[in-house]
Amino acid sequence: MPSDTVAYCLSLWQQHPFHFQITRPRRSKFGDYAYCSLKGHRISINGNMNRYAFLITYLHEVAHQRVCIRFGTGVAPHGRSWKKMFRELLQPVLNEGIFPADILLPLLDYARDPKAATASHQPLYQALRRYDQHPEGTLRLVEVPENQSFELGGRTFIKHQKRRTRFLCTDQQNGRQYTVPAEAWFAYLRYGLSQIHVISAGSVIT
Repeated sequence: MPSDTVAYCLSLWQQHPFHFQITRPRRSKFGDYAYCSLKGHRISINGNMNRYAFLITYLHEVAHQRVCIRFGTGVAPHGRSWKKMFRELLQPVLNEGIFPADILLPLLDYARDPKAATASHQPLYQALRRYDQHPEGTLRLVEVPENQSFELGGRTFIKHQKRRTRFLCTDQQNGRQYTVPAEAWFAYLRYGLSQIHVISAGSVIT
């Protein structure tokens, strides 16, 4: 997280302590909050996120904890109580001293009516992804030319047209069609100008 926010985030933990864990990357979620009477409050966050995404996710999960403390476990996970709490926790960091302008503007828009996942707000999600650290020799699926082949999970696909935030792709072996996130990052090898082989991916097909 940005260094100027460490004291603030620590103060939130000091007010209402919880078990905090940084985990290996999980494809299904960025962070998680759980509570049980035996283990208490527990928050985990993926360790591969950039500092801005990490901060937003941390506050997202702390908002869940605060709602649980105040209202119990019977409220909607991302209902009005959580939205209000998340906005309150975000307020002290919503400035250009913390976030770059290209993240702050979509974050302000997202904060008006926050959803369960930042990925559902594409302008914010794409702004955050620009600050991810990716090894040299990687590209996003959106950068793969249309009708080119790529490999994912040992299978070869053809990339087709975009559908909102994902690309329609055809499995060359069985002819079935799947969608893959446009912003998924891949390591790749390029052979000439006609073919791109994706050898690993950071997202799943559906």
